[in-house]
Amino acid sequence: MNHRSSVRLRLSRAFTLLEIMMTVAITATVFAMVGGILISVLTTVENVENQVKTEKAGYGILATMRRDLTGVYAYALGGLAFRGTNNTEAGKGADQLDFVTTADVMETEDGTTPRLIEVGYKLGTAEGPGNPLVLYRRATAFADDPLQSDDDYIELFGAVNSLELTYLDPESEEWEEEWEDPERLPKAVKITLELLLDEAQLIAMEQGGQDIPAPKYELIIGISSSAGPKAEDPQAGGQAPP
Repeated sequence: MNHRSSVRLRLSRAFTLLEIMMTVAITATVFAMVGGILISVLTTVENVENQVKTEKAGYGILATMRRDLTGVYAYALGGLAFRGTNNTEAGKGADQLDFVTTADVMETEDGTTPRLIEVGYKLGTAEGPGNPLVLYRRATAFADDPLQSDDDYIELFGAVNSLELTYLDPESEEWEEEWEDPERLPKAVKITLELLLDEAQLIAMEQGGQDIPAPKYELIIGISSSAGPKAEDPQAGGQAPP
């Protein structure tokens, strides 16, 4: 092998090694880009799932309250049967609502549905970031005096920021912050519910440097003015709920 052939062979080997190194570098760059895109996609999917989960919780709470308020009943029960209290917890709106309803919202141990049911909503404080409030609900069979029971509350949702309730006066057509009138029912109840961002949303907000608004829901529920009886019942002053 002459000198010129030997030089060409060495150059050929050198170029082959350089090409391998460039190929490895390009492959590593492509994998890094694909990995970044995959992580971004997975993060986006997780954020969307968390947002959908929160939205389901918010709409679920409103649906439950609307169902309970559908059958509000306040006729001849021996006392106040609808009460809206303006409360605060940790400086945030934490209103409480108690009423009697004929809606089918619970069953007794023998599988029957009580004709009248006391329902209550209230909030309590919990430990965690953002000072979360816990929404509690109770549903018990009506006994003697309405709205006297304060037992059997169960947790409905544990990441509430605030709950504000207002009541439409049927005479003045103005929204009131409280309601405690034994002679009248409000024309409607307006629910303003704000939930807390979950942990994943808080992290995304911190890392992305963007403000994510807290999930907020509003609903106006009309209260039937015909809360009177439909049939005879000696236990209710000669009348009975529908």
